[in-house]
Amino acid sequence: MRARAMLQATVVVGGLASMVLAGCASGGMGAKKMSADEAIAARQKLMKDQGAAMKAISDAAKAGQLQVIPAEAEKLRVTAKEIPALFPQGSVNAATSRAKPEIWQKWAEFEGSAKSLETKASALATTAKGGDAAATNTAVAELGKTTCGACHTAFRGPEIKK
Repeated sequence: MRARAMLQATVVVGGLASMVLAGCASGGMGAKKMSADEAIAARQKLMKDQGAAMKAISDAAKAGQLQVIPAEAEKLRVTAKEIPALFPQGSVNAATSRAKPEIWQKWAEFEGSAKSLETKASALATTAKGGDAAATNTAVAELGKTTCGACHTAFRGPEIKK
């Protein structure tokens, strides 16, 4: 009888876990869908945070302070995962957003750019932890050019005149 109770408990717990995971994957139960303006504001904040992390990385690399880089690279890695969700279809506003329509026309490429940032930020953290300043400086330059720069060139429009 005890084995049967254990089996039932396992089935119940497994079912609850599946529901929780499904809720997380769909943005949570009852999660409010972001409006275009909310998505734009959230992604602009994320990009500013990423820019600050990238500046801290560049400054630390130039100063030879490699120990600072892994934490900042981790910020880039974590926030890179958030990028696609902050660009829901139709979240364009020419007055406030520099997002190009190419984001949604080339969605797989856009997602690949975010994934590349995640991967290269992780690699940068590992390189910096190794203590090789030359390799770290190379990784910093590559990160900026092949992730941030490449994505901005393809998917970000010109500055908005105010």
